[in-house]
Amino acid sequence: MALTLTEAQKQRIEDELFALKSLSSPLPTPKNTTGANSLAAKLDPIAADPKFNDIGIGVVDFTASMSSPKIWLHNQDKAWRTGSAGKIFILLAAVQLRDDVRKVKATGLVSSAADFDELFATIWKRSKNTKIQEIADMQSSPRISTIFDLSKSPINFFGADVPLNRATLQHVHLGWSTAKDFTFWERMWLVGSQSDNVASSACVSEIGAAYMKAVQRAYKLFDPPNGMHCLLSSGYGGPAKNSPVNTSAGAPTFRAIRNQELHKVIDFHDKTNMSNQPASVAGMTAYMIALMQDKLAGVDGCTTLKTHLADTTNETTTSLIFEGVQQVDPVTKAHTKLGILGTLRCEFAYIESAGLKYGVLAMGILPKQVGSTFIDQKKRGRDLGKAIHLALKP
Repeated sequence: MALTLTEAQKQRIEDELFALKSLSSPLPTPKNTTGANSLAAKLDPIAADPKFNDIGIGVVDFTASMSSPKIWLHNQDKAWRTGSAGKIFILLAAVQLRDDVRKVKATGLVSSAADFDELFATIWKRSKNTKIQEIADMQSSPRISTIFDLSKSPINFFGADVPLNRATLQHVHLGWSTAKDFTFWERMWLVGSQSDNVASSACVSEIGAAYMKAVQRAYKLFDPPNGMHCLLSSGYGGPAKNSPVNTSAGAPTFRAIRNQELHKVIDFHDKTNMSNQPASVAGMTAYMIALMQDKLAGVDGCTTLKTHLADTTNETTTSLIFEGVQQVDPVTKAHTKLGILGTLRCEFAYIESAGLKYGVLAMGILPKQVGSTFIDQKKRGRDLGKAIHLALKP
């Protein structure tokens, strides 16, 4: 039976959905801290160093205050490709969708999986924004029935009630024939902590690129006039045809990823210089600040995001910034995501070490000839982490 709602009921639901709210809470555009709290004296020499001057860099020093961090930016409004670092936007879309579903459930107007699927494939037509209207399509809208266990209170991802077997998962490399054997929660961990491409595309297939884009826009992570260029609109490879999403009898199959967008980047040179995974340090810095301040789908959302990023253990993928800091002082806590695309490296790293608490965002780390010395991308990333850490130390 088709879902039947009155206009008043539709409006009530619309008021709960993040991308449809008339008064959403976009993240502020990061600005350099000035005055007595300025980081310029410590970090401007890094920006002037030929080893680092072409890289986009953001540093957020949370040591003295998590709520009022010190911020320093360099080349912050330039857009590069993110590589796998862009997978943080898949995780963001997932936790925001969970928040949306929980709020709709709380209205008491929708309960069955079929009704949730129908609602999340149609309600977006109410928006006047054509990009949000793209979500209203059964072929690419969030498929609630395959992502969430609606029997849980509160609603959560399938598999979230079972502790992650990290020791086993760290050795998993998904193929489309085996993706069905892992819960959505496990796939999310593989997205962030192991950077698995099939897991990433599987999550995007179920969430839908249109919803993922809408979330990035609603948070103003994509706001080009203000230097915010984060807009992942793709998976990391297309799903294989006729691959079931789970092991249930009659399970639906993964869907092709639609609604991709291309935007200009400075590190990719063809006839268009366009990419479906652009990002800038300004946008990545805003994400970092909001993550550490629990402003991305609330405390629960940010806790989930941190849980699914790489940490200090060998069960998760490493980070060049992390490795550079480790050369100086032990890292006691970390939430990181490394992007690799050919020789390009991109870094999203929160670090606690030697009494410091800070985030480093780095875009456009490529091999470079400095004088007579050739420095590859890995060394540049590690050296950047080391240089920032040493500069911040008292």
